[in-house]
Amino acid sequence: MANRHHRCNRCGRDFDSGERLDEHVERRHPKEDVRWWVVVEDPAKDRNFSR
Repeated sequence: MANRHHRCNRCGRDFDSGERLDEHVERRHPKEDVRWWVVVEDPAKDRNFSR
């Protein structure tokens, strides 16, 4: 799996750049109230998120 650092918290999709995440949010979740925050994690651990 590629190294991914950006995740949509609305649907859980991962992206390799902030620009791609921005494009995704604008296209898929245009009416959602988006809140951004920074999460710092150990890069050696692969986290699996679910909704």
